[in-house]
Amino acid sequence: MIRRLPFVPALLPILLLAFTWPALAQAPSMDDARRQLERLGAGLDEPQDDLALQASRDATLRIQAQAEKTIAERTPQLQSLDARLAELGESPATQGQEAPEVTRERRDLQRQRNDVDSELRQARLASVESGQLLERIAAERQESFHQRLSERTTPPWNPRFWRNLADNRARDAKRLSDVWEDTYDSVTRRWQASPARSAAYLLAALMVAVVVGWFGARKVPRLVGKHIPAGPLRRSAPAMARLVLSTLAAWWIVGLAHAALLPASPTAEVARLAGLAGSTLVFATFVTTLGAVLLAVRAPSWRLPAISDAGARALRPVPLAAALAIVLATFPQELGILVNASLPLTVALTTLAALVSTAVVLFALVRVHRLHAHAAGEGGAVDAAPAKPHFRPWINVATTIGWIGAGICLLGLITGHVALSGFIAQQMLWTGVVLATLYLGMRFIDDVVCAIVGAKGLAGRRINSRFGLDPRHVERLAVVLSAVLRTLLALLGLIALAMPYGASGDDLIDRALGLARGISIGQLVLSPTDVVRAIAVFLLASGVFHLVKRWLGRRYLPTTRMDEGMRASVVTLFGYFTVVLSVAMALAAIGVGLERIAWIASALSVGIGFGLQAIVQNFISGLILLAERPVKVGDWVVVGDAEGDIRRINVRATEIQTGDRTTVLVPNSELITKTVRNRTFSNAEGLVKIVLPMPLATDADLVRELLLEAFRGHPGILEAPAPSVLIDGISDKGQVIFSATGFVATPRQAANTRSALLFEILRKLRQLNIRMV
Repeated sequence: MIRRLPFVPALLPILLLAFTWPALAQAPSMDDARRQLERLGAGLDEPQDDLALQASRDATLRIQAQAEKTIAERTPQLQSLDARLAELGESPATQGQEAPEVTRERRDLQRQRNDVDSELRQARLASVESGQLLERIAAERQESFHQRLSERTTPPWNPRFWRNLADNRARDAKRLSDVWEDTYDSVTRRWQASPARSAAYLLAALMVAVVVGWFGARKVPRLVGKHIPAGPLRRSAPAMARLVLSTLAAWWIVGLAHAALLPASPTAEVARLAGLAGSTLVFATFVTTLGAVLLAVRAPSWRLPAISDAGARALRPVPLAAALAIVLATFPQELGILVNASLPLTVALTTLAALVSTAVVLFALVRVHRLHAHAAGEGGAVDAAPAKPHFRPWINVATTIGWIGAGICLLGLITGHVALSGFIAQQMLWTGVVLATLYLGMRFIDDVVCAIVGAKGLAGRRINSRFGLDPRHVERLAVVLSAVLRTLLALLGLIALAMPYGASGDDLIDRALGLARGISIGQLVLSPTDVVRAIAVFLLASGVFHLVKRWLGRRYLPTTRMDEGMRASVVTLFGYFTVVLSVAMALAAIGVGLERIAWIASALSVGIGFGLQAIVQNFISGLILLAERPVKVGDWVVVGDAEGDIRRINVRATEIQTGDRTTVLVPNSELITKTVRNRTFSNAEGLVKIVLPMPLATDADLVRELLLEAFRGHPGILEAPAPSVLIDGISDKGQVIFSATGFVATPRQAANTRSALLFEILRKLRQLNIRMV
């Protein structure tokens, strides 16, 4: 039967470890440890309950830890002995060829080596056998879990269920009465021994409850709002502070109550009953406070989830109902285990837990359904505005799962699958608590990290001022750190959700640590440590190469005779080379050699041949442009319809800035395979040409002198080559075509200079009263 909520067995490994810790100091030998493993393995052939399986697992873990410790200690000793024996060398074939001391020392070292090697072999065998035994224990626990869920008992509606319960009434009542008498006697002795001290403890517990309840509900949000700057943290910090404060206060109150009511050395049953009552009270307080801070009915502006005021009011009683259900479902079942209750009473307590938990789930579902129906009625009214949704779409998924789970629970109670019904009902409550805790924790972590490490946070501003980093880089760092922390919290949440399904938290943690030790991919073993090392090597190498690249472009190359375009090409090629080198160093850090890199490159070439031809073509064309330099940064080029300055040659495309200050991205392959006009390849001068049609009767010499005077008078026209005026011919309309040309320092000045010359020529034509038609 499922007799406890998931959070109760999570405490068992901690308690067992606390009780068994002193025994770790007296570790048995490896031979004794292996014999103990054989006894534990033989015990698994017979049915065992959860406590026996947990005890076997703890003993196996101790043996495994001892074996690992022995391996870690003896391996260096064995290597040292081998090195000393190698220095002494092989013993001579005949006696008398070496000193007796050397022979005696070799014999002693060989005996020590044999002893250490034997112990090391035993430890390795014990480590392997303990790992195999742990897998068997985990399988047995899961099998026991599945078997309990599949058991079918007499359903509660059957009269035989109540007859069996009545038949064992006297036995169960006697055991409950004995526990009650022991508890009453313990409390009475404590009170009679020191009534004043007990009363003081109870008064202190009452004061803590009143003060923390009032202070946490009213004062914490105001204090946090005064001392935390505006931002998301101002909303999540009060919720987290109130939750932690209430939980700690409940734990404190339980401790004061134990000190007031229990003697220093109570009996095992009384101590266990008190611990159960205290842990149940603390968890119920946690659930109630968690629901209150998330719904925030009295302070909607502090509400974190996207729930409307009507939705929050509808769900307001649910956290308290869930806490009461946890108390009513957990405490009686654990009490039945404590008194070793009969099977009918155990089934009855499991039925009670299933009914109470299912009732709370149905209560929440009915509230949500009524709220949806009310919202749909308002939205469907005549001349009424569409109603604002009270919940996000995720609530529809949750309610659907809730209805299905509640239906299965009721069906299981009717058919006699009481254990399955109790497990599903309690799991729905447990899942809701875990998900709500994850939501609050993730919001708080994200807000704290962004508020502290972000670009506008306290640490972020110091990083900006001290290291001179771009605020966007600091903000990126905060986002990545928040994602890592929230991922770790999500993994803990998954472990908490998976704990009740036949695997305890320590099993899941062991499996997670096993994944952390490495994942084998062929002959390559990847572990988080290797990945972190590779990332660190890549970042360090990239940083060093970036500094070298910066020094190369700003300090060294300007001292050479290279022009600006050649310097840009060298810096770009160096950047490509260092990126490849950084990646190779990072791969080498995780054990990927050059032959494996070549294998990866050959595998990628297949994909390149099928889908990345254009990208590779542009990449190779970019390398050709940087090496051959038919065009370079700063050239004025004409490629198709694009004409302008080359601003940058990238891996895939070249940036050309046109005269209207727009940027055109031209694929590098077009600069290699198509016709490109480079106006500044061999000569940086620009041509200014003006074609002027004049009537046939116009004085040609006067127009020639006018044009030459305009060209010579402009400061941008070069003296050499000198401006010239030619007659291109006579048109069919009886016009003389004058062609005036001049040169400027760069093609970029040609358009402005030509416009200024046209203004000047037209002005002089009007002054001389010369008509163009």
